[in-house]
Parts: sequence; C-alpha cells; structure tokens
Amino acid sequence: MDKRLWYLIAGTRGGINRARILWTLHDRPYNANDLATRLALDYKTIRHHLDVLRENDCVMTLGNESYGTLYSLSPRLQVHFEDFLEIWRRIEPRLGEK
Repeated sequence: MDKRLWYLIAGTRGGINRARILWTLHDRPYNANDLATRLALDYKTIRHHLDVLRENDCVMTLGNESYGTLYSLSPRLQVHFEDFLEIWRRIEPRLGEK
C-alpha cells in the first residue's frame, strides 16, 4: 500500500488533490458534490480523483451507487492510514504553494 500511496499522491500531477480528498474523508463520509464544495474544486475533477482512488482501493462507496453516493476511506486505507500521514507530512509544504 505504501508504494501505491506514494505514486497516487506524490508521484502524479493530481496527487495533492487526492491527498486533500483522503484527508477530508478521514473525518467522515462525503458525496462528490460536498467534497467539491469543501475543497473548492470542480465536481468533475472530484469525480475523476474519486474514481482513481476507488480503482486503487483507497476509497469505497457506501450504499447504492447513484447521485449523492457517499464515499469513505476503504478498510485497507484505514489500516494503512499512518502511511498516508507520513506522505502527507512530507508533501504538506507543497500544499501551501497553491
């Protein structure tokens, strides 16, 4: 999981936004629209990143998949959340650049 997280967060262009999504979902589940509002990102951008995170077993959906579907951290990422925090600490100075 550690190498996958490094790639998804630190090794790709959209990694900072994916990290912000994961950090936000750590508090509680959100739908894509709520995430877009909270993170001041376009809805389509959020959906793209959620799809990438879901394909890589970092987030999961709750309930049926329809408009308003809630997303939360996957059990696998919850177990490896310390790995995420380590990556977050290392990239955090870059977050202030935006």
